Amino acid sequence: MCLNLLMELSQTQRPCTQADPALIDRMRLLDAAGLIKVIIPPAHVDCDDCLRQDPATVLEITPRGWEALRTKVIADAS
Repeated sequence: MCLNLLMELSQTQRPCTQADPALIDRMRLLDAAGLIKVIIPPAHVDCDDCLRQDPATVLEITPRGWEALRTKVIADAS
């Protein structure tokens, strides 16, 4: 669940980087929900014609993210 990742990020010194593609996808969801600010470089094709994803950098947890951690609920953005 993304709330678990948000909890992990809250206990990590920021900025922090993450290279795992599965976690980067979850960070995209947290960013879209307005819970974190993250820089995710676009994927690119490397010299061996494989798609590569450079590490993402989490800059901060937003006030909305801290509220979600406090209440254990991710509220709608409406």
